[in-house]
Amino acid sequence: MTTLHPSRRSRRALDALAFLVPDVQGGVGPFLIVFMSGALGWDAQRIGTVLSVSALAGLAAQAPAGALIDRSAHAPRWIAGALATIAACLGVMAHWPSFAVILLGQSVVGVAGALVAPAVAAVSLGLMGRKGLDARIGRNSALSAAGTVMWALGTGWLAHRYGPRSMFFFAMVLALPTLGAALMIRREDIDVRLARGADHDAEHGSADALTATSPMTRLRQIATVLWQVPGLRVLLTCAFLFHLANAAMLTLVAQMLGHRGDAGLGGSGGHGSAALWLSGSVIATQLISIPIGLALSRWAPGRARRPLFLTAFAVLALRGLLYLRVDHPLGLLALQLLDGAGACLFGIMLTLVIGDLTRGRGHFSLVLGLAGTCVGLGAAASNLLAGHLAHTAGPGTAFALLALVACAALLLFAARMPETGQARLSSSTPGAALRSPTLS
Repeated sequence: MTTLHPSRRSRRALDALAFLVPDVQGGVGPFLIVFMSGALGWDAQRIGTVLSVSALAGLAAQAPAGALIDRSAHAPRWIAGALATIAACLGVMAHWPSFAVILLGQSVVGVAGALVAPAVAAVSLGLMGRKGLDARIGRNSALSAAGTVMWALGTGWLAHRYGPRSMFFFAMVLALPTLGAALMIRREDIDVRLARGADHDAEHGSADALTATSPMTRLRQIATVLWQVPGLRVLLTCAFLFHLANAAMLTLVAQMLGHRGDAGLGGSGGHGSAALWLSGSVIATQLISIPIGLALSRWAPGRARRPLFLTAFAVLALRGLLYLRVDHPLGLLALQLLDGAGACLFGIMLTLVIGDLTRGRGHFSLVLGLAGTCVGLGAAASNLLAGHLAHTAGPGTAFALLALVACAALLLFAARMPETGQARLSSSTPGAALRSPTLS
């Protein structure tokens, strides 16, 4: 297997990009709700319309964005372009916060943000190679969590001190060093074929064999190749189920805290306090992700994938059950540590297993985009289902159902998903990566 030797400049730039990109990728993230409800005084219908339309736009862009990155010769430029677009949209929304501007701007943020995650993963693979991908993805996760903590602290404090509009300008300022980090990654350090999941030293491969066909024929061939990948359908189904169980839990917790008011937390009330408590929830989730990401960057290379994946599902089910027993606001926030642990494990292992499954086939970023679509659909369905149940039967019923979905996903993964990690250890001979992975 060819060993890559990227320059120190590109490796440090990728570190900076992983740290900074979560601060810009989603715009102002969940703090947009604080802005729309507090500064603009919008009702639930308007807020729901913005969130739903922008989410659908982001979902529709996931797979095409992944396919675009697979075809790109220099993914960092696409990252820089996407971040610049997001920053411009934030500026427009902050200055002209009408319904139409917010709706269109947040939709564009969703589409542009869909490019970023698969592009960063592709750059990591093309820069570090297969031998270095496991450690790199864990490192990226730890850096992203640390960056998210910084962003949540800064955003929450600014919103509390200067009002919700300041959040937009904070994200725009952070976009500048993020753009610089993306553009500092040297093009010659990235192996383009490896970056899309093909092989560095192969003369012919399934990914390259598809490049000369017409677009429709190419799409059919890609669909056929991906449909035949062992375990991919199970993996995508489990990704949907994980976020069907996970996404609404934070929403339910936020509603429970809101119903109790700030008095139980020692707060002073107001939208600034709401932003601070939302910031605290994000920070609690990310703090546990930092040591987990660092540990996996050292421990995951060459290891089996299934045990860690199963642990993520088990943690999610446990969290849902614990929410049935905990009702104190501080206890609810403390359980967000489990959210960070499960989501971090899931996110890292999902990327690594997709790397295993697309080994030698290409389409790494496309499959990441498909997984992102499944994640987004699961999250949207989660909020709809849990919101309805919480309204009609109470939050306890909603938490119980979410925990049940997590258990079902765990059983499906345990029964149907093959191990992929050992394939990477056995593919040490020339041309082995061009064959289907040996799954045990």
